[in-house]
Amino acid sequence: MTFSVFALLFFITLAITYWAARKNNSVKDFYTAGGALSGKMNGLAIAGDYLSAAAFLGVSGLIAIYGLDGITYVIGFFISFIPVLLLVAEPCRNLGKFTLGDVLAFRNSFRASKSAVAISSVLVALFYMVPQIVGGAVIIAALIGIPFEISVVSVGGLMLIYVLFGGMRATTSVQILKATLLISFCFLLVVLSWAPYGFNISAFFSDLVGNAAVQKHVLGTLLNGVSNLSFEQAGQRFMEPGLYLKNPVEQISLSLALVLGTAAMPHILMRFFTVRDAQQARTSALTAMLLIGLCHLFIVVIGFSAALHLGPFAVVSMDKGGNLAAPMLAQFLGGGPDSLAGNLMLAFVAAVSFATIVAVVAGLTLAAASTLAHDVYVGAVRQGKATEREQTNAARIATLAIAAVAILAGISAKGQNVAQLVGLGYAVAASANLPALLLTLYWKRCSTAGVVAGLLGGTILSIGLVLVSPNMTYPLMQKQAAISAATAASTKVEKIDNGSLQATPEERAKWVSDAAAQTAIANGIPALATSLVGLSEPLIQLRNPGLISIPLGFLLVVLFSLLFPSQLSQSRWVEFSVRRETGLGVAEAAHH
Repeated sequence: MTFSVFALLFFITLAITYWAARKNNSVKDFYTAGGALSGKMNGLAIAGDYLSAAAFLGVSGLIAIYGLDGITYVIGFFISFIPVLLLVAEPCRNLGKFTLGDVLAFRNSFRASKSAVAISSVLVALFYMVPQIVGGAVIIAALIGIPFEISVVSVGGLMLIYVLFGGMRATTSVQILKATLLISFCFLLVVLSWAPYGFNISAFFSDLVGNAAVQKHVLGTLLNGVSNLSFEQAGQRFMEPGLYLKNPVEQISLSLALVLGTAAMPHILMRFFTVRDAQQARTSALTAMLLIGLCHLFIVVIGFSAALHLGPFAVVSMDKGGNLAAPMLAQFLGGGPDSLAGNLMLAFVAAVSFATIVAVVAGLTLAAASTLAHDVYVGAVRQGKATEREQTNAARIATLAIAAVAILAGISAKGQNVAQLVGLGYAVAASANLPALLLTLYWKRCSTAGVVAGLLGGTILSIGLVLVSPNMTYPLMQKQAAISAATAASTKVEKIDNGSLQATPEERAKWVSDAAAQTAIANGIPALATSLVGLSEPLIQLRNPGLISIPLGFLLVVLFSLLFPSQLSQSRWVEFSVRRETGLGVAEAAHH
């Protein structure tokens, strides 16, 4: 049944790609679908590009396990389109460009700005792409038993077909299909979750906070069994913040990266070059906000429904991160694992998850390929002097290169925790791309030196701060934690043996085993072991460095622009600002 649903979806998307390939006649068609999409259709495609598997599967799982704290992510994802709408969408479309590099090169040194933006943009795309591929492979392997490596190659192969042959038209159509399926299916799960309550939302949440499994999970797992809360208070605690995101500064740093990073994500910016004019760009952003916000509301309900109907323990037992909460809920609401409807629902959610991953990865691949081909080869190497055929060939070769790197990185990351790469992608976008973009758009004195310093410095700062953060592995800290755990377990065994602590033989045997296991871990770590960059402990305590790297990224652009002013950048300011606001000359700019 699952393979039948997959096959149906595959053949539909293949037909879309064939149709798109026949309509692609130029480089503009490949990059921007001819620039003729309506605002509403482009907004639906942006929603398809933005609603990743991390939102549908990951956030619903976080809510099912941690309650209200999981909602923080979807709020950040939704609010992030406000800066896009107010600051980026309309000006970028008015300039009539293909990529972020085109916008920066309009009033800065062509070769320098194109080369610098290529580094940050390709890294952002890869940081965001690899976790999508790895997460998709893990989920598909868990749901239908396809080996991890084959799942990675499947995602990469489909992505390659869409982009290589269909370009932006095929990618857009697949994203529209995926967004429609995902939003519709989430709506169905909400209806099935609330129908037994007669759509009485108050009764639904009353049952949730009164659920015994939720209450025991809060007391025993999230509060480590040391709380004095009653069962009733524990249920209410599930609807309060602080069970997952315990550090407010960390939460602010993560939120900054999510909100500001979206406005400079290459695959999101590219979508605003596919519409006719600035008005349609605004419509695109508003439509995307509406659809993304609606879907996120559905995901919130799905997460709480999974906690109520399945229980947090069942969700964690299937997947430690809770990524299978939505598929398990779909099967439950359809009638359970022994019912035809339940298994059909599970098959459909697996297919939609797969389509979600492929659509997002296709958008990222197109953005990264356009950066390599259009900005690096055509812009920096050929200085804008390349024939139509050369540009098309460069785009396809770049697509193959990006796909190969992504597939190899995905396979090599098997068993690794790559979740922090998503946050790192947003941090680089917010710390490097955004300062260069905004100050180029709105500050007359912004210069080429400032743009290059912001792009390279913001990228290096973001990655460097992650390398000295708690995201990395610190063997000596692990060794100390293992020694402490072994000592605690041995102390309990001693207390049992001298009669000061009561325990069953099974409990004593477990503590003996724990002491031996932790001692073995501690002995296996060398005394001088360090992290990847030679540290014994993190230099900063922030897992997401946005709070530090974003202000420094803006500071670098401002400082280097003042120290190294550019006559070229300032001489083009008047023309640039007029085009930014009015769209005059957009046809010529699009065909440069």
